[in-house]
Parts: sequence; structure tokens; C-alpha cells
Amino acid sequence: MIVSWNWLKDYVTLDCDHITAAEKLMMSGLNLEEIEPKGDDFAIDLEVTSNRPDCLGHIGVARELTVLFDKTLNIPAAEIATSSEKTSAVTSVDNQSPEHCTQYQARIIRGVKVGPSPEWLRKRLETLGLRSVNNVVDVTNYVLLECGQPLHAFDLNRLDGKKIVVRQAKKGEKIQAIDGKAYELDEQMCVIADASNPVAIAGVMGGKETEVDESTTDLLIETANFAPLSVRRTARKLSLFSDSSFRFERGVDVRQIDWASRRCCELIVQVAGGEILEDSIRIGNFEPALPEGITLRFAQVPRILGINVPVETCREILKKLGLIEEEFQGESAIYSAPSWRADLTREADLIEEIARIYGYDQIPENDPPLVCATAKSDQDRTTDIVHHVFNAAGFYEAITMSFVSAELSAAFNPRGLETQLQVEHSSRKKDNQLRSSLIPSLLVSRRANERTGTSNAQLY
Repeated sequence: MIVSWNWLKDYVTLDCDHITAAEKLMMSGLNLEEIEPKGDDFAIDLEVTSNRPDCLGHIGVARELTVLFDKTLNIPAAEIATSSEKTSAVTSVDNQSPEHCTQYQARIIRGVKVGPSPEWLRKRLETLGLRSVNNVVDVTNYVLLECGQPLHAFDLNRLDGKKIVVRQAKKGEKIQAIDGKAYELDEQMCVIADASNPVAIAGVMGGKETEVDESTTDLLIETANFAPLSVRRTARKLSLFSDSSFRFERGVDVRQIDWASRRCCELIVQVAGGEILEDSIRIGNFEPALPEGITLRFAQVPRILGINVPVETCREILKKLGLIEEEFQGESAIYSAPSWRADLTREADLIEEIARIYGYDQIPENDPPLVCATAKSDQDRTTDIVHHVFNAAGFYEAITMSFVSAELSAAFNPRGLETQLQVEHSSRKKDNQLRSSLIPSLLVSRRANERTGTSNAQLY
């Protein structure tokens, strides 16, 4: 995840430079890959683990900084003014695949003027390595990078019937995506369609036919949540990956969908004009119940971390991270995780959060055991030479089970050898004899390779 230093400062006021902030983030778990100067800005490349999709946007990274530096997070209000015309009078949404699309929100903006983006918007996208397309598309990308919620803008007048249908694709159905390539779909893929054809691959990429260009005047803004497994399967089947699919695969904050929709419309009106229709069409539950509370026993903190962290410090850290303390009982407390932290599900997760914010550097290191250098034996050197020769000849080293079936053991039992050792209790009832030769295991492995289409597998 590449973030802009100047952009981060829109959400949190810091009294340090970009290097100090980046190092602090690194020490708390967001590994720093690189810092690259970009004019009067700096592009900070952070490695975000798959369990932290909340940090796939500038607001999420800024939220981390507010905790680390004890600052306040400033999130735009995303206030919009609407006309008297209702969205439901212009379009409709039919969700025929609720298991793949759990939430869908549509807003309409009329009378936009599509053109080049203002300089401030272009600069922010270019700092992160994105090219400017037009003011409308740039805003959808901007909001994605701001909060981590993917959005898509359709040309409303190019939607057949001016309606949205979320459904499974039909076998053999095709769509030309905005990357200019045609993709053949199958029944397991979820698509966004109009009255007749697919207009987007759900959660992955929009279609060319309803793409926003300079002739566009009316927009339908899509903000939704698609099932991670569905998006992952579709993206891999089509070999089509995007910033949107990357985020949907990891999960988005459902409670943020409406804010992202309002924020997108607010910025589009700011840079492209137009008026937003009253209300929006919302399908699904946008206020899901929070998961059950997590009990934290404060005595477990020193037991697991090896250091004493004061109870009040633990409580303060968790509060700053957005957790709600439902009940405090002195020796323990019950917490509810915020909607953007779906990865916090158990006591160990809370203790890990305490550790990374309190500081991993506060945990003392144990001296490593002394290690004495040793020379390789003649047998080790010979083994290395054999490995090298076989590998150079195109053979693959096979690591197989040490047990084989009684039939194979008897077939490859060298003459004069006594009955093979047999395991009385084995998870593999058939393969329960200790092999005396590698040959049967290698033959079984070769046969398995041939069954899966790999002929002439050379193994040793």
C-alpha cells in the first residue's frame, strides 16, 4: 500500500517528519518497504498484511498514526445536498445473488461535465503511481485510496432500462472490460448487469460499454460489498486483478459503504458539477450487529508478553484503537471490536494489539544460545555432490513417507532381510510397514505424477 505523506496530513496533525512517522508505523507492524520523493510530497510504501484491510486506505493508516502519536483523527463529514427528484424514480436495483453481494448502494448524479481533473486531484493520484483518466473516474479512485472502499461509476444513459441487476453470469456470456479485453464468464461468477447484458464483473472490473467518457452527463454511483471468496475465484479464473478485487478479497467495512458513497458524490459535484438525486437505493443490511464481546484477562498480558503492562495502559491502548469497553471487572474486561477490525476475534488478538502499540522494543530479548561452527563430514560432502549431479541432470528430489504397504514392502525386500517393522497404530492403515528401500516410494510418487498429467517425472 503506497500512501502520500501530504495526503495523510489531511486526517492527522503530526509534529514529526515523514521518516519518523514511517518508522513508527514499521515498529507497529506495517513494514516499511520504501520512501520515494515525489515533488513536494513523499510516497511511502508500506507492506500491509492480509488481516489488516483497514490499512488499505489513507484513513486507515492515519488512524494508526493517531494511536501511535496520541492524536485526533479528522475524517471528512461527506455532506451532500440533493435535489427533490428521487433516485428510485430513475433507476432500480434487483439483487438476485445475495450470497455473493451482501450490500449494494446506488446513487444518481445528473448533469455532470466530464473532463480533466483539477491539479490537486491529479497530483495525489500521480504521487501513488496512478494516471489520471477524467475527473469522475479519478474521484472513484481517490475515494478508494482514501478509505479502502471500491466504487464504480456507470454512464446511466448507457444502462439498458436504466436498471441494475446483480446476478450470476450465464454460461458462455462475455463482457469487454475497461482494460479493452473480452472475458468469457461462467455460472459461478457474479456480474452487475442492466436489463440485457453484463456491464461489470462484480468486485473486479467495470465494462467498456457503460464506461464514463466526455459524452457522459448522468452517473450511477455503485458502492457495494461482494463476498471475498466469490471475488477471489473470479479474479483468478479470469487472471484479472485490480485494486478493487484486492480489497474485496480481504474484506471491506460494511458500515463505511454509505460514507464512501456520499464522499464520492460530494467530490464529483465539486470537480464535475451536477446535482445529486434525493436518497439512494440500498440493498442489504448496512448496520450489521457487532460480533460478540472479547474477554481480556489482564493477568494474561504479562504471561504472554513477558513484561508488565499496567492495566490502565492496556485499557487506554484498546480505547485508542477503537475498541468499546462493554464491561470492566478489575481483573478482566469485555471489549467489542470496531467494524473496521474484523481480525480481532479473541483474547490473544487484543494482547497482540497491546504489544505492538506499547512497543515491541519494550519486550526484552533473550541471549541466543552459543553456536559453534562445524565442518562438513565426508558423508555430507558426498551427499551434496550427489544432489548437485542429480539436479543438474534434471531430476527432482522427492520427500516421501517412510512407510509403505505390505505388498510393496514384500516386492522390494532385499534377500536375506528379516520381516519388516510394522506400526501397530497408524493413521494410514494400509501403509504401515517401515520401508527398507526408496524404490517403492519413488514408484508410487511417479505414478501419482503421471495420473495428474506429469509424464516422465525424474525423481531421486
